[in-house]
Amino acid sequence: MDWSLADRPLRLAPGAAVVPTADGFLLVTPTEDFITIDVEPGRRDLVASLLAGDLTPQAALARAADAAGLLDALADEGLLAGEEEAVAGPVVLLGDGVLVEHLGHLLDAEHTDDIGGAALVVACADWLPDARWRRLDADCAAAGVAWHRGYAEGGRWYAGPLSVPGAGPSYADLRLRRLAASPFPDQLLAYWAWLDSGGRPAGSPEATGAAVVAGLIAADVRAYLAGRPVPGERTQYGVDVTDGVLRRHPVLPVPPDVMVHA
Repeated sequence: MDWSLADRPLRLAPGAAVVPTADGFLLVTPTEDFITIDVEPGRRDLVASLLAGDLTPQAALARAADAAGLLDALADEGLLAGEEEAVAGPVVLLGDGVLVEHLGHLLDAEHTDDIGGAALVVACADWLPDARWRRLDADCAAAGVAWHRGYAEGGRWYAGPLSVPGAGPSYADLRLRRLAASPFPDQLLAYWAWLDSGGRPAGSPEATGAAVVAGLIAADVRAYLAGRPVPGERTQYGVDVTDGVLRRHPVLPVPPDVMVHA
């Protein structure tokens, strides 16, 4: 990067830290690595101002041309925040229940049934609405809109995977993978149909698990909208807070020649 053109102050990545030392600075990366940099006493104020965002890279280079090496190292080690990217449309929250409440605090989203013009849709349910989500899957695919999902089943909460039309597993793929992997596919279909008809398990879904799932979904949504790799790409998370277990289940698209509908 040509730092001489960087006329905006640096922003450290979330979790990064700059610790003054006797010889210069200790840099703590978001991944908990440590980097020590030795700085001559006469130049420490310049480096401190650069790292604090009080001095732009452009201005720092005008005073010390070799500051480019430090800037390159900061970027390579993941200490700098990326540029904010504009979102092409709103995030739409569908559904109701405790998961919607949690996500409403984590995302700048509209709670509406209208997905037109959405950049991404997040569908939430206390219990799996299979028929409704099959329709939503088709609607989002037709509109070219990505969508994420979260729901409870039994004593666990599930999230994902994020479905990007033409680039990732759809809800139909997830559904078929689950039926193929289950030793009781007929019973699973009967259970989903019972839920679709209005049946409900005893009690309410564990609210703490919903909070965990909301955080996982929000991380995926923010990454997708910013154009970064999605942490839960092609993954369904299963969260069991009673046992303190988080499971990652890989989900791959089903080849078109074996796609069937149950």
